Amino acid sequence: MGFEFWFVRAVKVYLGVAVLLFIIRLLKDNSILESFTFAILWAFVSTVIFIGSRVYHSRKGVKCALCNDTPESGGKKS
Repeated sequence: MGFEFWFVRAVKVYLGVAVLLFIIRLLKDNSILESFTFAILWAFVSTVIFIGSRVYHSRKGVKCALCNDTPESGGKKS
């Protein structure tokens, strides 16, 4: 699992979290600018924590059935 795998995974996580947080903040009657700022900041923080923990566990050989990113996956990209 090289750089490309982790980069694609990080982009997917970041975009998913950012969109979700943006919509939630808009539903709570916040302004668009405030919602956007909140979403990009917290999506970044969440992505760093998620990817960091997955890289750590991947190096330790801990399997994740939900992520399906174990070394035995044979380079399968998700």
